[in-house]
Amino acid sequence: MKNIYLILVSILLFASCGQEPAAEMVNKIKVGSVGFHIAFKVPNDSIQRMEVFLKTHQKFMRETHHVKGEVEPLVLTYAVLKAPELNNPLDPNSGETGNTLYGITEIYNGPEGAAAHMELGQQREQMFSELVALTNEYCISGILGAPVIGAMFD
Repeated sequence: MKNIYLILVSILLFASCGQEPAAEMVNKIKVGSVGFHIAFKVPNDSIQRMEVFLKTHQKFMRETHHVKGEVEPLVLTYAVLKAPELNNPLDPNSGETGNTLYGITEIYNGPEGAAAHMELGQQREQMFSELVALTNEYCISGILGAPVIGAMFD
């Protein structure tokens, strides 16, 4: 278990390389921003399909979304999480179930950004149809186009 924590810390440190310093970052997420969060539970023998989709989705996000300025979709947060499903999520020593959990979180300034995201996503028919298929097969929770009701800043 100690190795998992070391791996997670290493990933976080590596993922932050090349990003702007925290002192220069401005958190624009506020109450009223609009977001998506979808969670998947995928059997370990099927994760390759999810990994391929996630790479395609990330490429789509980087090609079509903005992180600065006023042009929609202006994405305030885009994050993909991945972890083994534990027998007891509160006990890291409880062992794994044989499934992998994924979470995709996106937050936009408001409903216009969320709508622009959906419009652009549906234009990529193959990617969108794979999202629908994965959702039908593996989704365990979805919060779609919901307002942010709590944030670090007003």
